[in-house]
Amino acid sequence: MLEALGLKALELPTDAEHGVDLTALARALDGKSVSACLFASSFNNPLGCTMPDTRKLELLQLLTKHRVTLIEDDIFGDIYFGAERPKPFGALEPTADTIYCSSFSKTIAPGYRIGWLAAGRHRQAVLLQKLASTLATPALTQAALTDLLSCGGYDSHLRRIRRVFAGNIDRMTRAIERCFPAGTRVSRPAGGFVLWVELPGPVDTRVLFGEAVKLGICFAPGDVFSASDRYRHCLRLSCGYGWDERIEEGIETGSDASAHQWLPTQAV
Repeated sequence: MLEALGLKALELPTDAEHGVDLTALARALDGKSVSACLFASSFNNPLGCTMPDTRKLELLQLLTKHRVTLIEDDIFGDIYFGAERPKPFGALEPTADTIYCSSFSKTIAPGYRIGWLAAGRHRQAVLLQKLASTLATPALTQAALTDLLSCGGYDSHLRRIRRVFAGNIDRMTRAIERCFPAGTRVSRPAGGFVLWVELPGPVDTRVLFGEAVKLGICFAPGDVFSASDRYRHCLRLSCGYGWDERIEEGIETGSDASAHQWLPTQAV
C-alpha cells in the first residue's frame, strides 16, 4: 500500500519494554521529510510492548514540534491483562494531531471487516479517501455489532477473551521454554495475543517456515516484520486460538524442525 502511494517505510529501533526509541525518532524527523508516523497505542505487534504514558507525551511533543501527524493503531487496546486499559496517545493530549484507528478484527472476528477511526482535523480528507477506496461498509454486520455494544454483550465478551488470551500466552510460553533450545528468548506481553520468539544460533525462520507448513504448522517468520530483511532468526506466534493438544504438539514439532535447520544454515 505504501509503495502504491509512493511512500517509503522508515524502520526505527524499538525497545521490547518501552516501545520506539525516541532519540532515533528525533534524528529521523530532523533529517528526513516525514509525511506521518504510524505507531501502535498498545501491545505493539509483534513485540507486545506498550509505551509508558510519559514517553507517549514526549513522542506527541516531538511530532507537534515537527508538525507531523500521528496515525495510532489501537487494534489490541481492549485486550489488556492488567487492571486498567492503556490510554491511547490522543486521550493523553486531545489537541494533538492524531488519527485514531481501531477495529473488531482482533476482539470479535476478522471476517467482519469493521473498524472505526477518529480523524480529528483530517476527517473530511479521510471520508473522501474512504468513498474513493471502499465506498461503504456492510450495513448488516454494523447493525449487529451496534446491538452487541448497546446491550453490554461486548464488555462481557471482552472480559472472557482477556482471560482466555492471557491463559493461552502463559501456556504457549511454558511450552516454548520446555521444548525450544536453551537460549531462546520470548516476549512477555501484557495484552494482545502474539509472542515474539528470538531463537539462538544461525537459524533462518524463513527456511523453517517452509518446512513447518509441510507439517501443518504456521507462524510468521521474523523478516515479515522488517522492510530490510532483518530478524530472520526470530518468529512470531499467535495465541489467538483455543489451546488444545494439537497446538502443544505443533510447538514440539516446530522445535524439532528448527533444530534440524541449524546445521544446514551453519553450512551456508
